[in-house]
Amino acid sequence: MKRLTALALAGLAWSAPGACAWAQTPAGELEACVVAAASDDDKRVLAQWMFSALALHPDLAGMSSVSDAQRDEANRSMAGVLERFLTVDCADQAALAFRAGSAEMAFHRAFLRVGQLAGESLFNDPGVAAASAGVVEHVDIQRIAGRLAP
Repeated sequence: MKRLTALALAGLAWSAPGACAWAQTPAGELEACVVAAASDDDKRVLAQWMFSALALHPDLAGMSSVSDAQRDEANRSMAGVLERFLTVDCADQAALAFRAGSAEMAFHRAFLRVGQLAGESLFNDPGVAAASAGVVEHVDIQRIAGRLAP
């Protein structure tokens, strides 16, 4: 059901006039190419790279340990993915977007979307899904229902 809702919302967003106009620009074409080219392995690399960097944040540092060697490997792997997108998978689209001056925004939007897909993949793991569902045990459903009821 969640997937169906997400697909419906994505379809609505994509069908919006602004989305169609964006998709027809060099930046939109680069974004679409990166999203289409991103394999499951690329999404895993992106998730690991983000995690290795986020683990340094003061609010998260005490919850996880990523060694410098692991962080360096995550950086190296992510650099390889970025290079491949720009020089192989989406080289033509990247060149057009760079010439149009819109490559930075296109890459930002593309990796935001690939990051969302990577996050969805992480939360689809049975262990992660079960752990994240644990929050429900601490939610006062009666209180929320009482506040939302007419």
